[in-house]
Amino acid sequence: MDDPGVGLRTWIQKLGDADPSVRKTSIKELELLGSTEALPALADVFATDPDPEIRTLAQWAGKSIYFRAIQRVLDRQGPSEEERRRAAEILAQAESRKQQNKRKS
Repeated sequence: MDDPGVGLRTWIQKLGDADPSVRKTSIKELELLGSTEALPALADVFATDPDPEIRTLAQWAGKSIYFRAIQRVLDRQGPSEEERRRAAEILAQAESRKQQNKRKS
């Protein structure tokens, strides 16, 4: 069975390549993989790469991975009790306004 971490480690290693096009490709591939394990390496590229375009790309990829990870957690957790309560209040208010508008018509 293939080790999914091998691809991740390979692309992380390529972040140190002398060729900027290899580093750009690595960043894009890491973003596609979406593993939060790539975040420290991307942060390092963002902080130290001599090419401003690559630093910007690393920042973008890191943010993308980070926010997708947060979204996955939120999707699993679902809304909090407070969010549910507030949504119920908003729906009740909307229904009340709807009924009031019907009476005015």
